Order: sequence, then structure tokens, then C-alpha cells
Amino acid sequence: MSSETYRQGSEEKEEKEESRVEPITLPLHHGRKNRVFLLSYDEIPTWYQDNPWIRRGYRPVSNSVKSCLCSWVRLHNELVNIHSHLFAAVAFLLAEAYVLEPLHRKYSYVSGGDYAVLAIFLLAATVCFSFSAAYHTLISHSQKVETIWLRLDFVGIIFLIVGSFIPGIYAGFWCEQFERTIYFGMTGGLGAVSIIVMLHPKFQGLKWRTFRLLTLVCTGLSGIAPIAHGIYKFGFPQMALQSGLPYYLVEGGLFLLGAVVYATRFPERMHPGKFDIWGSSHQIFHVLVVFATIVHLVGVLTAFDYNYENRQCATHVNG
Repeated sequence: MSSETYRQGSEEKEEKEESRVEPITLPLHHGRKNRVFLLSYDEIPTWYQDNPWIRRGYRPVSNSVKSCLCSWVRLHNELVNIHSHLFAAVAFLLAEAYVLEPLHRKYSYVSGGDYAVLAIFLLAATVCFSFSAAYHTLISHSQKVETIWLRLDFVGIIFLIVGSFIPGIYAGFWCEQFERTIYFGMTGGLGAVSIIVMLHPKFQGLKWRTFRLLTLVCTGLSGIAPIAHGIYKFGFPQMALQSGLPYYLVEGGLFLLGAVVYATRFPERMHPGKFDIWGSSHQIFHVLVVFATIVHLVGVLTAFDYNYENRQCATHVNG
């Protein structure tokens, strides 16, 4: 073989190697023979694409629950989203015991209703964070599974909204049984409608997107009614003491900040590719939601303390 023929063959080989598209980014396994590679934004299916400023770190579509679960211990761009809410779900589940039991030791006249509303809130937080962690775990399974769990993720948010309102209403109207019943019914009813709209096949697709959003927003804004009523009835200073209102305002601020970060896709929008694995807007949003929920719990417990010590009434004596 002549040197010219050899050189021509080598050049053709190099051209073929350069034209080959390799789905390389970060490997799921480092230093192993059979490595599974993460993908870039442009290499994943359209239904999987959500944030064009997160350039790399996407898990391949696996059609395998086992593969999705194994990614809990591997580095990829959903790792923080999964674990931030997985740990929160476990923490709020454990809080069912570690928060409720001390109440009985501290106050001998804690009623069954007191336990129930706190348990509902903690359970709602557990459900919300569990569904969120599951969604981010299974997002790479398949389009069908991603769609199902996206809906359930929203259902979890509705659970948290309603579950958060219940103890706040209960504390704010500590001795006002009628008002409590009215607002429980309103909040629960709106929550039920929102869940039906999120899950019912009739209300899926782009045609109903605005309607789905409106039901969710209405459920969230329904919390303003009992707060406004309480301020009118008791005055702002008193309502702040007996309902935990200052904590809820801080909570709302954290949620608002998280929503702004999430909507603007900051900081990855400023530096595409730099926050692929750590520090993206969705991760910041997740952490802020966890802190906001903790603030809400502190506010509820603070309100309960105030009411136990200052607002005894028939519904809370020997209950």
C-alpha cells in the first residue's frame, strides 16, 4: 500500500469518527466498564425538554422504574430536586410523632381536633413532597409516566395548600366553630375541584390549561378570605397573635421569591450550562418551598401555644 493511499484512508477514517454523534456529558458511573452517559438538552425528546438553559446532565429515557430509582445515588441535573423533597417528606412524616406528642405533655387539655388539624397539615406536606420527589425521579421513565406524575405533582401542591390552610383557620377561629366550619368547607371544596380538574381526562390538553391554572390559583387565594375576616373581627394585632399570621406572611414571601426565581429561570438564564447540576432555579425553588413549609409549621405551633394559654373556650376544654 502506498503512503498516499494509506494517508487517504486515514483521513477518511478520521472524518467518520468526527461525524459520529456521541451522547456524552456526565457519566452516571465513573470509572466503570459499562457507563451510562447523561445527555445534553438537544439530545433528549421534545416532551422531556423544559429548560433550555440547563444544557447538560439529563438522564436517558429508560422505560425502567429500577433505572430511575438507581439514579438516586448518581449525579445528574435532577438529583437536588429529588433529594430536597425526599428528605423533606421523611422529615414531615416523622414530625407526626415528634410534634404531636409534645403537645399532650405540655398541655393536658389538648383536644382531638387539635391533633387532627396538625396531623392533616403534616400529612399534606408529606404527600406533597413525596409526589414531587417521585415526579423528578420518574421524569426520565417515559412520556406517559412523566405526564401522569406531573399531574400528581400538582395534586400534591393542592394537598399542601389545603393542608396548610386548615390549621391556620383552626387557630385563627379557635372558639368560633361556625366560622371554622364555613372556611373548612370552602377550602376543602375548592381543593377537591382543583384535584378533579387536574386528574380528569376531560380537562387535559392546552385547551383547558388556563382553566386548570385558574382553579389552582383560586384555591391558593381562598386563604385570603379567613385572614381578612379574622382581621375585621379581631383586629390585626390580635389576629396576628392567635393565628400565626406573621409567620404566614414570611411563608408567602418565600413562596413568592421561589415563584419569581422559577419563572425567570434565574440564575441559569444568565449563565447557560453553569448551573446544570447545582444551583439551578428549580432547585432553589424546591429549597424555598421546604423552608416556607417549615415556617408555616412554626407559625401554627406558635399560634396554638398562644391560644392554649390565652383563649380557653368550650371547644377546647377536656376535648
